[in-house]
Amino acid sequence: MNFPIPKLIELLEPAQWEEFTEEWASSLKSYKEVERWSGAGDMGRDIVAFTTDKKFAGPWDNYQCKRYALQLAPKDVWVELGKIIYYSFKGEFPPPANYYFAASKGVGLKLKRLLADPARVREELIKNWDGYCKEGITETAKIPIEGALLDYLSKFNFAIFNHKTVVELATGHAKTMFHARWFGTATFPERPPVETPPDAIQKKESRYVEQLFEVYSEKLAKQLNSPDQLAAHPELEKHFNRAREVFYYAESLRNFPRDSVDPGAFDEIREEIYHSVVNTYEMDYANGYNRMAYTLQQAGNITPNCNALCIRVQTQDKHGICHHLANDDRFIWVKNA
Repeated sequence: MNFPIPKLIELLEPAQWEEFTEEWASSLKSYKEVERWSGAGDMGRDIVAFTTDKKFAGPWDNYQCKRYALQLAPKDVWVELGKIIYYSFKGEFPPPANYYFAASKGVGLKLKRLLADPARVREELIKNWDGYCKEGITETAKIPIEGALLDYLSKFNFAIFNHKTVVELATGHAKTMFHARWFGTATFPERPPVETPPDAIQKKESRYVEQLFEVYSEKLAKQLNSPDQLAAHPELEKHFNRAREVFYYAESLRNFPRDSVDPGAFDEIREEIYHSVVNTYEMDYANGYNRMAYTLQQAGNITPNCNALCIRVQTQDKHGICHHLANDDRFIWVKNA
C-alpha cells in the first residue's frame, strides 16, 4: 500500500468499523451471504457470514467488531464469549464454525496467547464469569454459571475463537470495490473514451429528450417533436446535440469503474449535485429554457467531493447529471400553470 491504511482505520467510528468489516467479509468467496446483525438484541453477533444458503442451519462464522482506544485485552472479550455460550445453549442459534474478533487497533499479546490455548480460554472464562458475564449478558436476568449451562460450557469447542489482524482486513478490503470510497487511491484508473450518442434516440434517454422538446416548443411558441425539426433552428440543434453528448458523459461516469468503486458512488455524486443546484432550479424564470440553462450553469460550478469517484468527474458529467435528473422527472424544465 502507498498510504497508512491501518492508521486511517483507527479513525473510524464503531459503526464505520462494522461496515468496513462487513464489506471485507462480503468479498470472501467462501461465503454465500454476509449480514450485519449488530445492535440491541444481537446476542453477541456483529457480522454474520453464512457458508451455505441454509443460513444458521448450515455452517456460519461470526465477526465480533471492536473499536477501542487500546488493543483488545482478555477483559474485553469475556462477556462476548459468554453471550455465544449462553445463547447457543438456549437454542437461539447453533455455535458458529468460527468466531473472530476484529479490532480496529488489533489484539494485544496477552489475548493472542490466550486464544492460542482453547483449554485455557475455557478455564479463564469460568473464573471470570461472575465478574463479566453473570450480569453482563442480558439486562433482564442474572446468568450464573452452574448446572446444565456449566456442563454445556465445559464441553464447548473453544477452538472456534480466534482473531483477524488489522493488516489482513486492510489488505483484503483494498481489493474490494468499496475501498476507494473510504480511503481514495493513487491508482484509481483513468476513464475510457465516452461513447458517442447513437443517431437514434434510445429508450433510456426518452424522458429528458421529451423535456428538451417541451423547452424548445415553449421558446419558439410552436410545437416541436423530433430532431428533424431542429434543422431549421441551428442554435437549438447545437444545444440538443450538446445535451445528448453530456448525457452520455454522465452515463459513462455511472458505468465506470464498476470493479473499482462502490456501485452507489455515482448516485451519491448525483445527489450532491441535485442538492447543490435545486435552489437555483426552483427560482422564478421567464421560461423553461432559462430554468434549464441556469441550473446547468450552477452544476458546472460545483466540485463534488462525496467519494473517490469525484476525482474523475468532468464538467460534461455535471451537466449530463442534470439531464439524468430530468430523465427521472426530478427536474421539470417547463412549468405548466
